[in-house]
Amino acid sequence: MKKLIYLAMSVFCAVETIYGIYLTITGHNALLASILTDLLFAFLAWFFMHLFLKPEPRHKHQATNAPESSSEASSDAPTVETAPITHVDTNDGVEDDYVAIDIETTGLGRSARIIELGAVRIRRGRKVASFSQLVNPQIPIPAKVTQITGITDRDVKGKPTIDKALTKFYAFCGHDTWIGHNIRRFDLPVIAREAERAGVGMPDVSFYDTLEISQTLLPQLDRHRLLDLIRYFGIAKTERHRAADDAAQTAQVFEHLKQI
Repeated sequence: MKKLIYLAMSVFCAVETIYGIYLTITGHNALLASILTDLLFAFLAWFFMHLFLKPEPRHKHQATNAPESSSEASSDAPTVETAPITHVDTNDGVEDDYVAIDIETTGLGRSARIIELGAVRIRRGRKVASFSQLVNPQIPIPAKVTQITGITDRDVKGKPTIDKALTKFYAFCGHDTWIGHNIRRFDLPVIAREAERAGVGMPDVSFYDTLEISQTLLPQLDRHRLLDLIRYFGIAKTERHRAADDAAQTAQVFEHLKQI
């Protein structure tokens, strides 16, 4: 309802601005008063449009219903109830205390397995702790993934499997809101599938997606990858494609987005 009011007010103010300009040109209004009135209505039109476009995420989202790739998931995975994953409202007072998360995987399809979990805990906008865990996916890591992340089969040999790694990851995250880049369509569905496969369950999670926020607040950017945003905000020139490092950069991006 608020969105419709904002849109209506923006349109009304825009019309008043155009009408005021017309009256000024035709000489029906005093010049100075008309200009000031036109500027006021133009500002109000912009302000209400900004409120209309500003993200107000409060939608419930089921991780298992996220868009998937064409590859099929393992059919012998145990069935586990996946808890709803909920966006939080910007007025809930949690945006200064959260965990930023990131994962590295063996690929992008439904059969992808996690090879690294990373997270940083943020309190009042500052990092106070970090979590990094290599995960044994129990399948070979593709050469292309190793080329991107630097993670090899030797690196994950003897590391915890996903059931044990996720338990540690959940413990670190606690009840904090999760922040992630493309978290809705990638990180959360992958974690949910891995949790289902391992039979460890998925906790109730509230989240912000910095990809979605940047697409709304920074429409002038051609692309909204994490790499694009860390360069735009002057955070770094490159991303390492390691989970904890990318999580830390995501937190920095989120802090910058909060200032817009």
